[in-house]
Amino acid sequence: MIYRYAMAVCCCLLLLNLVRASAMAQELPQDCQEAMAVRSPQGQVDLFTQCLNSGKVSGTAKATTLKQRAIAYMHLGQHQRAVDDIDEAVRIRPGDADNYYLRGVALRALGKYDRALEDTNRAIGIEPDNAGAYANRAFIYKALGNANQAKADARRARELDPRVKAPSF
Repeated sequence: MIYRYAMAVCCCLLLLNLVRASAMAQELPQDCQEAMAVRSPQGQVDLFTQCLNSGKVSGTAKATTLKQRAIAYMHLGQHQRAVDDIDEAVRIRPGDADNYYLRGVALRALGKYDRALEDTNRAIGIEPDNAGAYANRAFIYKALGNANQAKADARRARELDPRVKAPSF
């Protein structure tokens, strides 16, 4: 349990950097952008919630804001809330690999490996060079006892990005 939580936190740190960079490129209202600079995950949740409730965001910007709040929820260990936000982001942007990657991370943290694997595979299908998705799939396969596939995915994740957190063997 502690190992799974630690791995989820490591993946969340990577996710925060990857999604934050893409979110900054989006046209978000200033208060939503300011929420990303807050260091406290609970503070981020509160500010992203205000932003979402303000009616200032829609479409892609809303999906990005939901993803950012989901990451903050994951930092707080509130993985089901993260899944709920990402479910909504998927409805808005079903072709966004980040949505499936993030939901796969949250589902893995909840121990829902089959669903996590399904979402992570979908993320890789959309974005084949997503190092984080390969790392997440490696953690899932390791948890499921499929060491060979876990090693292959961990190796692929590190080939794509040597900084990625992937399981060691």
